[in-house]
Amino acid sequence: MMPSSFSAVPLPSGNAGHPHDSLLPEHLQALLALSLTPEPSHERHVEAHLDAGCRLLGMTTAILGHAESSRYEIMAAVNPPAGREVGGECPLEETWCSSVIAQAACVAHRHISAEEDTRAHAAYSCMPFESYVAAPLWSEGRLTGTLCFGDETPRQQDFTASERALVETLATALGQLLDVQRAKERTRSELDNLRLAYQKMEGLFSHCSLPMALMDFHGHWTRMNPAFSRLLGMEPKELTCSALEDISHPQDMLTCRQALSAMRTGDISEYRQPHRYLGRHGQMIDVMLELKVIDSRAGIILSQHEDISERRAHEASLTKLRHQLETRSPAAGRLPGSTLDKLMPFELIEQQLDNEIARSARHGQPLCILILSVDDLEDYTREYGHVAGERPLQQVASILRNASRKSDLLCMREDNSLMAILTSTDASGAIILAERVRHAAAELSGLDRPITCSVGLTGYHPAPDTMRLANRLELMDRAQQALKKAQRQGCNRVRFLDPDPVMPLDAGTLTTLPPKPAGTD
Repeated sequence: MMPSSFSAVPLPSGNAGHPHDSLLPEHLQALLALSLTPEPSHERHVEAHLDAGCRLLGMTTAILGHAESSRYEIMAAVNPPAGREVGGECPLEETWCSSVIAQAACVAHRHISAEEDTRAHAAYSCMPFESYVAAPLWSEGRLTGTLCFGDETPRQQDFTASERALVETLATALGQLLDVQRAKERTRSELDNLRLAYQKMEGLFSHCSLPMALMDFHGHWTRMNPAFSRLLGMEPKELTCSALEDISHPQDMLTCRQALSAMRTGDISEYRQPHRYLGRHGQMIDVMLELKVIDSRAGIILSQHEDISERRAHEASLTKLRHQLETRSPAAGRLPGSTLDKLMPFELIEQQLDNEIARSARHGQPLCILILSVDDLEDYTREYGHVAGERPLQQVASILRNASRKSDLLCMREDNSLMAILTSTDASGAIILAERVRHAAAELSGLDRPITCSVGLTGYHPAPDTMRLANRLELMDRAQQALKKAQRQGCNRVRFLDPDPVMPLDAGTLTTLPPKPAGTD
């Protein structure tokens, strides 16, 4: 790599010492003037160096060239010969600069046609020079080209050490000018990219349907998007004059204050917890509050607020309904406390499925339908009796209930199959849950004989705010078809019908249960 100072420019063999030791006073004065005289542009600054070199060396032509592989490109020139204009390219071997690049050192010829070896060079027929001197150009730590001076007339004397040192020093200065210019171009490019990224982020922040806001480590709002203002029913000006604590439920602020303090000290960078806000009119707004430190030095936190009020109301309604089911009288022929008696009636599930489809469409959340059948249950009942035949169904229902979440809906159908509505669950999550239940059922003990289960699944994954809702009957029919497919293929397996699953359906070699789906209770 080339050091940044002029003093480290390589000198030709036989010219020992410091380059500046050989420079004449007029050379030094010219170089000082170049460094002190402001130029309107980078191009003009380069041209001033070439002009100065021509004047001090008594040469008519100056060329600054870039060498890449076997090509030579002219970047700047003063009085270039025909065919060697700025921007032009030619094979490197057709230039005198090929020797400079090969030797990585200064090369000079006072009378080219008088030298037998130079007359044989390919450049002799392409370049009208009789005298020539050039030095390697170093840029960004590597040899990237040459600075050369030429004239159509030969010189009476060889190029002096001072003249060689001048060319090398000019080449070093031009290399540094190129480095500065490229650094400026990179900086401009990076600034343009940052500006575009900021504009894109600004657009996403402003138009995002998810309520978001920026705050400091003390919980004071500094900026918010329109969705956050709509969530709270408050104007941005009102919010910027308040803090997180001013609009939060007092009980929720205890853990939130601790999280902000830990973020301030750098102990944590993220926080996620259910949170309650007080709206303009005193109404309670349930959100899932997520805080992320995006600039620890400036103390900037991005807060996201997923409205879960509807989900909380939905879960409360389901809890009330389950309580009613648990306290009702057991069906005839069943023992009190039977899991089957605690499942929702199929008629109610059908009605609720329409609501879940609409809610899934509003929020763009996936939904899956599961239908499970205990394999050969009729044969089991005929062999061991009705009471014994209900035990496998009860235990599988308990497994399914424990594997699902509070927001999932379960029922038993007239054909003794179990059906579940898996809310906010995609295909992979539904398959994992079904496989867990299938494996657990195969490992049940205390029954008259081992049992297996077949499971059919289907899914619905709408885009947010879609106007096209899934048909309840079609969804249940697809799940039923998936169950029949599992049974036709030998039972004791899981099948997913449209869309295609994102993981293998059969896991016959597994000896342990797969992990519980993320987000399950």
